[in-house]
Amino acid sequence: MPKSVGDLDAIHHSLKTLLLELETVSGSTLQGRSVSNLDFDLWSVRDVVIDGRDRRELFFAGIRRQKACVAFYYFPLYVLPSLATSLGTSLTKLLKGKTCFHLKALDDDLLVQIREALNLGITNYRERGWV
Repeated sequence: MPKSVGDLDAIHHSLKTLLLELETVSGSTLQGRSVSNLDFDLWSVRDVVIDGRDRRELFFAGIRRQKACVAFYYFPLYVLPSLATSLGTSLTKLLKGKTCFHLKALDDDLLVQIREALNLGITNYRERGWV
């Protein structure tokens, strides 16, 4: 990957590659889903109980190719808000709302921060028996 990618299709491809890598993690219950070539989601397909509620699956992360950016949805922040303090500075600056990051460019540093966030999310989901 070049030092900085501003092409939204290239950003989408890079992030989808990261998510696909997580789908193949040994012992993971993550499954990828896509409705179109503009989106991709990872879901943990496993019966879990969260706050006393039975769930058959749990969203983990996803991407959407939008008109002006690639939206990266990182659900661990929603269920475990304390993770926000562990995110990289460049990634945190892109946060819009509770769990959505808007990416208009992607460099090596930001890609590393996203990979670290995903790994942190997997670790925390795994500790809770969610993946």
